[in-house]
Amino acid sequence: MKVLLVTLVLLASVAVQAQAPTFERGQVVRLRPSTSRPTTILLRVVAIPNDRIRGADSMLYVNDVAVTGFSPDFLTRVSQTSARTIPEGHYFVMGERRVNDDISEHTGLHPAEELERVP
Repeated sequence: MKVLLVTLVLLASVAVQAQAPTFERGQVVRLRPSTSRPTTILLRVVAIPNDRIRGADSMLYVNDVAVTGFSPDFLTRVSQTSARTIPEGHYFVMGERRVNDDISEHTGLHPAEELERVP
């Protein structure tokens, strides 16, 4: 009976892990739509589980490599992010959209279930 119970627990754990999507650094994603998050801004995965992020000198670093591809102003604001290691099942994403004087920015740590691939 114990072997059956352990087997069922392991199978359930594997099934849950298989359902969680995985993403790679640099991949373009968006937040899954919800009533509390109507944003449609495209985001880039900047850090994946177990990566270390830190800000210094108006730059953001992932595993001691400077993040590029964003405006200097945005990187300066994001560089205020406190140093941390990305937990399992989470991703640190950033995105900005600049159209004339309209600026939209988003950065944050999100669980995989909140993100979806952009076709």
